[in-house]
Amino acid sequence: MYWTGLKYYSLTRRNLRLPPERLKARQWRAMQELVDFAWRKVPLYRQLYESAGFTPDQLRTPEDLLRVPPTRKAVFQQADPDSVIARGYHREALIRRRTSGSTGSPLNVYYTPEDRIYRTLIHLRILFHNGMGWRDLMAHISDSRHATDERYSFQKLGFLPKEFVYAADSPEDQLQALEAVRPAVIYGYASSLALLAGEVEKRGGSPLRPRRIFTTGELLNPSDRVRIERAFGVQVRDIYGLVEGGDVAWQCPAGDGYHLNVDSFYIEVDAGGRPAGPGEAGRLVITNLHSRAMPFIRYEIGDVLTPPQDEPCPCGCTFPRLQVIQGRADDWLHSADGQKVSPLIFVVASIPGVMQYRMVQEAYDQLRVEILPGPGYSEETLNQVGIHVREVMGPGLTIETVRVEAIPKDPSGKMRRVISRIGVNA
Repeated sequence: MYWTGLKYYSLTRRNLRLPPERLKARQWRAMQELVDFAWRKVPLYRQLYESAGFTPDQLRTPEDLLRVPPTRKAVFQQADPDSVIARGYHREALIRRRTSGSTGSPLNVYYTPEDRIYRTLIHLRILFHNGMGWRDLMAHISDSRHATDERYSFQKLGFLPKEFVYAADSPEDQLQALEAVRPAVIYGYASSLALLAGEVEKRGGSPLRPRRIFTTGELLNPSDRVRIERAFGVQVRDIYGLVEGGDVAWQCPAGDGYHLNVDSFYIEVDAGGRPAGPGEAGRLVITNLHSRAMPFIRYEIGDVLTPPQDEPCPCGCTFPRLQVIQGRADDWLHSADGQKVSPLIFVVASIPGVMQYRMVQEAYDQLRVEILPGPGYSEETLNQVGIHVREVMGPGLTIETVRVEAIPKDPSGKMRRVISRIGVNA
């Protein structure tokens, strides 16, 4: 199995240097095939397309994409669960992941074991292109959804070694854990790395000398990038990914923009119902080309960016680059002693009975967690939410967990997962 994986990885690696015209041709064929597959095999898409009067034979050129009805998270959440899975796939045999619910409403995402392998290979392609080696020890700063004690046989032989550091621990404890393993590579949430860099600055220097640092999970703002690079003395490379599809785009050693994985995704940038022009900002619409079990076609994300450009990159990769202007944004929470706490650390969405949630912090010692009930809800749901939030936030806060009938949206129309009214979210 591993030799097959290595062979397939070498093929994905070759894609990085294929001529752009060849990549685009492959990408468009994959898009047409996926739309046709969804029409034939996925009840949700058959219904959407019939309601819009669309059939796959109308999709002849990229200009025809506007005929294809877009989707969004709410479409999948409101649909019959069986209607989103392609015929021939069985839910119990699929891998289930749940989005973090960055807008307060998580979504169950299903994909095959083969999809997981593919996602892993694409992820490794990013890391290796940025200089990571097969035997470099990686420290993964993660929440409990991703941490595991399991080790593959190749890891026991010293290949792709990995250690997990719990993102909910204090920066002091995280730094101590990193000192114990002394990783060559650190991979984690941008906010976690920023807090860790702050701890390094307090100490007056870093006890660690990693060769590579990768951030993910939330977009890396310029000030946090500078702080992390200054603290650890190494360039940061950011990876833009989604639970719905894996790693979408990534920074290379040149660091100018994000290379789009065009062998895995089809990207559109929507400017009010039309394609955005060169350099014009618009909202991201994405199609996951490599997954069939639960396809995401013309899936509206809401992040704002400019269209990909095919300008040559000094790193040698021929994939187009895009510029992310404004990504997913949450307020920071604060512990009772004033320490910042990343919203991505919480796994409230994974607690049984939680449909949606929102956390509102009025003061350093006051936090309200609003829960919209879902299947399996009981009073124990609120109890488990309270236990988890207290574990992450630490002592000194009054944490109120309440059941609500609805979670209101902001005037912008977005439902924010976290609202901090402390006024010190810089």
